[in-house]
Amino acid sequence: MRILPGAPREFANETPTTAHMSNYLISYPEMLPQVFTAFDMEISAFSSLLARRNMYSGPLALKPESNRNGYKIVGNRKVMWNVKGFSERKIRFVKDAVYDGSYPGQYQTIIRIYTDSNWASPKDVIGLADDNRTQLYIAEDRLPEQVEQGCWEYRCKVNTNDPTDYVPSGLLAAGMEANILYNQYEEMSETAYEKYTFDEKAYTYLTIQRLKWSISGSAAEYKANAVWMQHNGVNMWVTKAQMEMLKRAAQYRENQIMFGKSTVAADDKIIMKTIEGFDVCAGDGIMNQGDGAWRLPYYELTMKHIDTLLENMAIYQNSYGSEVALICGNHFRSRFNKLMRNEAGVDPKVVEVEGQGKGINMDYDFYKYNGIKIIPTVVPWFDSPIRASMLGPDGVRTSSKRAIFCSLGNVRTNEPAIELLALGKRNWLEGEVNGINKGGEMANSVDGIHHHILFETGAALKDLNGIAEMYTPVFVS
Repeated sequence: MRILPGAPREFANETPTTAHMSNYLISYPEMLPQVFTAFDMEISAFSSLLARRNMYSGPLALKPESNRNGYKIVGNRKVMWNVKGFSERKIRFVKDAVYDGSYPGQYQTIIRIYTDSNWASPKDVIGLADDNRTQLYIAEDRLPEQVEQGCWEYRCKVNTNDPTDYVPSGLLAAGMEANILYNQYEEMSETAYEKYTFDEKAYTYLTIQRLKWSISGSAAEYKANAVWMQHNGVNMWVTKAQMEMLKRAAQYRENQIMFGKSTVAADDKIIMKTIEGFDVCAGDGIMNQGDGAWRLPYYELTMKHIDTLLENMAIYQNSYGSEVALICGNHFRSRFNKLMRNEAGVDPKVVEVEGQGKGINMDYDFYKYNGIKIIPTVVPWFDSPIRASMLGPDGVRTSSKRAIFCSLGNVRTNEPAIELLALGKRNWLEGEVNGINKGGEMANSVDGIHHHILFETGAALKDLNGIAEMYTPVFVS
């Protein structure tokens, strides 16, 4: 009996992997129950900031413990959640419009537009990207024709009472946007047209990461002398190797949560494969989920940039009010602090520290601006000399000028705006592989120890429009 018609029936001579679970419909994506409206420190500074706001418990720099791990445990590598979208849709021109003469639509001549969907209907009035001041009327009964894949043709006229009016050609170029304003029908019209919208689904995948350290059996028994180390009998290398591995794990996980890029296509096909042919499944970090963060280029930071960015973000309220985390490099923070002090005025506080004398404290933990609390947090990775970056003409690393604004508010249900995810118990697995160095029952014959950690984690960005980025453009020839 075939329970799932059309599905592959069998496979042989292969080790079952998560890809088989999906391809053979053995497992379904993990659905997070919440419905959200997305359209209405040190190593792990960002994660620690979220922890302080109870977005999840426990900074990622620490090894998770069973009684306070900050992960939502899920049962599938693909995690989905509902996103309630707009009841309307925006359309985009995928090709330049076609028209006669030099003045599109003048004297009520036909303009042929080419859009990315068939959302518009006959008799609709379309507002163009000049704040809807210029309008087109779909002046026909014919339903839109798909002239090529992802491209629909409409025949329009300028919606006006002045026959000399025309449409500036730039508004009709490929890439420009338009929206439906209303419709208008002739007398004795015969029919109307239907439109329906449905909730969308956002999703991400979890990413497997691994690290290890090792030491030979002889070196593990070597005792450091009192000159080299203060505490005899402590194995200095093992302690150092363990801490280096944990710090690196925290850095890798922080980077993946923020900047990770998915290796899985929209049809769930894994694109990335090793040279040997093995699938490498990875999920998007919060910067790349949905359509990606809204990006605003700048050269010299001004209040206008801050206003523009906050106006384009979806900022929600939580128990703290409207809060936005500002994750940035040192250069951006110093420019931002100076800008805010100039805006608000300087009120330095004289402090006296025992043994250090008096000083002036001009630092602020947050800024409240237009009802929004902005919390600056420097992420050392943005300024790290080991990070690939470029120098601007002012000699400053472009990465240090980068800033990410992330809404910390919760949407309706008081659930986290960002949720850390792990597959089952794989939020943190740690263990040793011993050989003849330990004796007894051996995992292998090697005279040495291998210490491994593995975690399969990710993050779900619930407010897809609640994140934005400011950056200084870099031009590469």
